[in-house]
This record gives sequence, structure tokens and C-alpha cells, in this order.
Amino acid sequence: MKDYEVIAQADEKFRSYIEAHTGKELAKKKPREKIDTLAKAATAHMMMKAHTRTFNENVINRKAEKIKQTLDLDDLHEVEIDAMLSSPEKLNKGVNHQLNTLYAPKENIKDYVDKMKVLADNMPVNDNKYTQYNTMANCIREVAAIDPATTSKDKIIIKNYKLMQSVEKNIQGKERVRRTNAGIDNFNTALDALSIMNDHNPALNDKTNSLVDKINYTRGAEHTNHKDHINIKEFGAARSIEAKKARAQRAKERRLERTLDQDKLKNKKMEHQHPTMGM
Repeated sequence: MKDYEVIAQADEKFRSYIEAHTGKELAKKKPREKIDTLAKAATAHMMMKAHTRTFNENVINRKAEKIKQTLDLDDLHEVEIDAMLSSPEKLNKGVNHQLNTLYAPKENIKDYVDKMKVLADNMPVNDNKYTQYNTMANCIREVAAIDPATTSKDKIIIKNYKLMQSVEKNIQGKERVRRTNAGIDNFNTALDALSIMNDHNPALNDKTNSLVDKINYTRGAEHTNHKDHINIKEFGAARSIEAKKARAQRAKERRLERTLDQDKLKNKKMEHQHPTMGM
């Protein structure tokens, strides 16, 4: 079977699924049920638009929570939710509206890209031990490579959307204080990217505040004077520059420690080979 035939078959199943999860009668459901149904319908819609080759309801269910967060569906008014659920056409319109509101280029796109370039130049290098970090780092580089004059609006939306998804994956479930320097650096880089996105799009303020509030709540660091409290304004391109300097200093100190350890070992070997004669 040819590729376009495989995709066409999957699209038909996605359309049937979307039709089963939309309709004016859904307005009668409880608010939480409506949000969950909308998340599943939106996920199926986005998978179909991405020309996903295989329809799998389990995959939709697994991805729905993440799509709900990335599209900020929880922040919608009930009237907006009912409208999106009323028909496949209104669902398409609503998803596009959320993507445009949250991830479309704004008037300050040049400064946004410049800040992302600074972050891309100063963030930790990829590490095979941290797959999720590597994905996010690649997304940051993709955004940093945007040419405001030639990159299409749709491509910018996709790049920003993917970056937000990767940022969320590097924050959620990792809210507690990281135990290693690498873990701290990776987590802070996610906050740097989030801060830059938030600074350049007011529509992301609620989403950003929600993510940061959860970090501080999990750490028991809601008070601003707590040593582990996160203030998103302290993150961004400028912090990444200082963080790179700090990593370089730590590496220099480790090299010095290894040199001293090697010298000590060498001296011990020499003492063993030529023991000092006692009087």
C-alpha cells in the first residue's frame, strides 16, 4: 500500500474519532468531562494534521494530557470549551486559535530569536544520558535558527509549540531540587527557555505561572525568601551566560583536583620505591 493510501485510511479513522468526541450534546457533560473529551478530540485533530500514519486510541489517550497542557485548555472559559466541542469545524477553529495565541510570532520576534540564540550558545552541550534534555536543546536551536524575515508563521508556531512541549517534559516530574550539577543545569535551562517565551508573549503568563507555582509548591518554597524558591524573572538569556561561566569554573577546578591527585599518587609511588631511611 502506498504512503498516501496509508495516511488516507488513518485520516478516516481520526475523523470518525473526532466526530464521536464532538457535538452540541456534549455541553451537558460535567466541566471536567468536557475538558478531558476536548483534550482527546484536540489530540486526534493534531495527530491527523501531522499526517500520523497509524490510528491508535491508546496513543491519543496517552498524549491527551500533554496536549491539554500545551494548548492551555484548562484555562478556557466553559463557553469556549462548549464551542470547540460543538463540531469538528469549531474544534479545528479553536485549536488554531490556541496555537496562534500561544505560539505565533509577535511583533518582538527579532528580540525573541536573539535571546534564544544567546541561550543556544550558552546552554549545556547534549549528553547521551539525558534524552529529554537533548530534545529540548535541539528545539531551542530550531527556534534560534528562525529568520524573522523568511520563516513562515506556521513554521514558527510549530517550532514554538514543540519547544514548549519539550520544556514541560524537562520540568514536570522534576520539580524537586535536582541532586547533581547536570540535573540542575538541565532544569535551569528549561526555565531559561520558558522565561524567554513568557517575556515575549503575555498570553503565556498564566501557563508559566502555573508551572512555576507547582515547582515552588512541590519544594515547599512558596515564600520568596526560601532558598529553593523559583522566580522566573531571574531566568533567561543573561542567566545562561553566567551559568556557562560557572560550569567552566567547575571544570577547571575538577581538572586541578585531578592534577593534584595524580601528583599525590606519583609522590606515594616514589616514596614506596625509595623509602626514607630512619635514623
